Amino acid sequence: YGYPAGLRWLVESFRNSCRSKLALGDVDGARRDAFAATVFSKNADASAHECLAEVCAKSGDALGELQALKAAISSLELLEEEYLKPLPGKDAVARAAAAIIRNDAAARKRELGFKAVKLENILRLS
Repeated sequence: YGYPAGLRWLVESFRNSCRSKLALGDVDGARRDAFAATVFSKNADASAHECLAEVCAKSGDALGELQALKAAISSLELLEEEYLKPLPGKDAVARAAAAIIRNDAAARKRELGFKAVKLENILRLS
């Protein structure tokens, strides 16, 4: 959603590479891959922003983590809005799939929102 379907494999590849590099302790390499995932997705992929937030958390960059979380929340809001639109003429299966995507986006948005509020409180106190 939000970027060409032909680039999904590339964005997913960069996200997976980011998480792999984080697991191996290569924070700089993970940051490059997370940034590439956000660029190729035109900042529309919430998971790419979540990867960037994980990198920032691992490197101790609380402000960067907060900004990445807010970008992910924004992407999820757009996704949720898109799937709130009625699907005229669509069958029950398509409507059910849209409801699942919408509900998943809402749950992820809520979870990231809690993390963002916690980080805002930490930054406010420091």
